Amino acid sequence: MSAEETRSAEARAPSVLFINRVYPPDDLATGQLLAHLAEGLAAEGWRVTVLTSRSRPDSPAWEVRNGVGVARVAGVAFSRSSHWRRALAYGSLYPIFGWKALRLPRHDCVVTMTDPPLQLLLAPSLRWIKRARAVHWAQDLYPELAVELGVLRNGSWAARLLTRLSTFALRRHDVVVAVGSCMARRVRARGVPGDRIKVIPNWAPFPIRSATDDAVAAFRSARGWSRDEFVLMYSGNFGLAHPFEAILGAAAQLLARGARFRLVFAGNGPRETWLREQAAARGLTNVTFLPRQPLDQLPVMLAAADAHVATMERAVVGLVVPSKVYGILAVGRPCLFIGPGDCEAAELVRRHGAGAVVEEESGQALMRILEEWSENPERFAAITERARAAAEAVGLEPALRAFSALLSGEPGAHRGPES
Repeated sequence: MSAEETRSAEARAPSVLFINRVYPPDDLATGQLLAHLAEGLAAEGWRVTVLTSRSRPDSPAWEVRNGVGVARVAGVAFSRSSHWRRALAYGSLYPIFGWKALRLPRHDCVVTMTDPPLQLLLAPSLRWIKRARAVHWAQDLYPELAVELGVLRNGSWAARLLTRLSTFALRRHDVVVAVGSCMARRVRARGVPGDRIKVIPNWAPFPIRSATDDAVAAFRSARGWSRDEFVLMYSGNFGLAHPFEAILGAAAQLLARGARFRLVFAGNGPRETWLREQAAARGLTNVTFLPRQPLDQLPVMLAAADAHVATMERAVVGLVVPSKVYGILAVGRPCLFIGPGDCEAAELVRRHGAGAVVEEESGQALMRILEEWSENPERFAAITERARAAAEAVGLEPALRAFSALLSGEPGAHRGPES
């Protein structure tokens, strides 16, 4: 095919522009999810462009990665040292993203994500100027999440203003993609019509069942975890929205009973110091901490546990969805979910019978389930088998099919542009 024919074919191909602060080689979760989707669409013949930040000085302003065009812009360096410095870094990206998006070639769809928060404010203008469908892929809902985490004061002028602005923008998107039914309910409460809301769950950040038995055995052996020791793992961000008291309480009770049990915290986050201090103060010799693992080692580490625990506070239901549940099921391990029973994670575990849901934050209740699992190997083996079967439901393929239909405007996939 000649260069002219190639350009002509690209012009005829359906096209989409994604906007998100992070993208590989950065390994943050939203960037990884976006890369999976973008590369999957590109493999299906889409012309895909990602507009992202230049987080590393040596990152090129433009490159093609696995069929995806990646445009990078430079803003204020991102920092987690304070809310104000983070807000400054976020704020610097909004005008830069908007200006760069206007200069890029036209795409059929513009998809904004939630990093940085409230970049959905860009889409209505881009929708009108670029004559493109506007889609918001909501991984979190702001400013409500910022209020619940204490970043904004509830009822403050800033919270009220940002709520009005974000609601204005949400209602002017052609489609809002929520990652769970609980989030869809929150979006509908903002006044977005139900026929403009599409639920497409997230997926595991790696291929399902990608950890071999030999690699898992070697991982456990290297850390001194015996084969008859029941290992419960919490992997991910030690964040402010996760209750840990019940987990620590269960570990203390199981230690007192002499159970062959180990609790592993793998990752990092703002509550790491508190967790380490609590484990030391309570004399929890059955608690182990592991650093955050590279993405290529994540499946092996997750599969090295017998079961996993995921948590959520009631106040943030529908504002976030614990993505770690998808990775847990992808390696075929049961999930013990502590939190509200009406959130997406709890519904996923119950739907597949792939673990247990504990709605009360009780170390006693958690301990009873863990004892039952460890003392009834046949019952636990059946739960593990159902978790393995659930892996198919948390892979990329179902989401890729849903996004492809949605972005291409297939009948019933989403509501068309307003007249």
